[in-house]
Amino acid sequence: MRKKSTLRRSTVGVLSVAISVAVAGCGGASSATQPQSSDDACKPLKGKTVSLVVPFDPGGGYDSYARLIAPKLGDALGTQVIVKNQPGAGGLVAINSLINAKGDGTQIAIMNGAGTAASVLAGAEGAKFPMDDLSYIGRVAENNTVLVSAADSKYQSWKDILASDGFRFGSSGRGSSDYITPALLIEAFGLKNAEIVTGFGGQSEVALALMQGNVDGLAGPADSRRAGIASKEQTPLLSIASARVPEAPDTAVFSEIELTERQKMLLTAHQTVNELGRPLVGPKNMEPAALECLRGALGKIVEDKELLAQAEKQFRPLSYVSGKELEDDVIGKFKDLPEDYLSVLKASF
Repeated sequence: MRKKSTLRRSTVGVLSVAISVAVAGCGGASSATQPQSSDDACKPLKGKTVSLVVPFDPGGGYDSYARLIAPKLGDALGTQVIVKNQPGAGGLVAINSLINAKGDGTQIAIMNGAGTAASVLAGAEGAKFPMDDLSYIGRVAENNTVLVSAADSKYQSWKDILASDGFRFGSSGRGSSDYITPALLIEAFGLKNAEIVTGFGGQSEVALALMQGNVDGLAGPADSRRAGIASKEQTPLLSIASARVPEAPDTAVFSEIELTERQKMLLTAHQTVNELGRPLVGPKNMEPAALECLRGALGKIVEDKELLAQAEKQFRPLSYVSGKELEDDVIGKFKDLPEDYLSVLKASF
C-alpha cells in the first residue's frame, strides 16, 4: 500500500492494487463494514436512473473516467447510470446546477475537485457556493500535476528552470490549472522574468505550442502528459504531487527538492487542494440513505477485477478515497489554508 499524506486510499489501474479502506456495501451500512455481495441491490436507488454528469465536453479525462465506472456503478446500485455532458465555465455550470438538484441520489457528477475548489477559494465569478455545499461520494482519481518541457528544449531539468531568465509557461487561460500552477511556481521561486502565455484553446493546443517552441513549459495533469512523456517528446521536470507519479517515476516531487519555509508552505497548500482530485459528488443535503448507498457502491467497484483491467488498459488509474475522508481530511483543511496561497489563487482569476 502506498500511503500519501494523511489520506488512506486505494490506488489501482496502472499502479499496484491496494485497498486501504474497508468500505460499506450498498444499503446504508456503516463504513466500517465490508461491502455486501453483488446480489444485494442498493434499495434507495433500485429501479431508478442515475445521471452522472460530466462538466466538460466528451472525450477528455473526466468523460473517460465517468464512462469507465458508470456500468459497474450501475451494477452495484442495481440500476442504470447514464453519463451526461454539461460543459461550461470550467465545470462550474454543471456544479451550480447540481448543488440544488433533488437529493435522492439520482443526480451526481464527477467534479474537477482542484479547479472547483480554487474557484471557490478565490471567490471567482460563478463559484459563490461553499465547498461543503456538496455531498462527497468518493474520489475516483488523483489530480497529480507534472511540469514538462519539449525534449529538444534547452530546459531539461528543474535546475534549468531555476536558473532561467524569461521562461514561458503555456496556459489555456486565467483560472485554469495550467495557469494557477505556473503562477504559484513563479511566486514561490521568484523565476526571473517568467511569464504565462495564454490564449490557447486547451492543453492540446498548449502541447502543440510546446513542440513548436512557442512556449517553454506546460504544467498539466500527469495522466494527460503520459503519452508525450512515454514517446520522449516531452521531458518531465517536476511533479506537484504527494509522491512520485507513475507517468514520470524518475521525476522528483516538490517535497524532494530543497525548499524554503515559504516555498514549502505554498506548495503544500496547493497539494492540499489537489488532493480532492476527481471526486464523485452529489447535491447539497443529499438524503442520507442515498448517499450511503452511492458511497458503498463506489467503494465496492474499486475492487472489481474487470474494472481494474479496463482502467489499466485505458491508462486511467483509479485512486479511491472515501467521501467521508474527503470531507474530513481535505475539505476540512481548506479553512486553514494560508493567506499567501489564497492571494496567489485570487490573482490567477
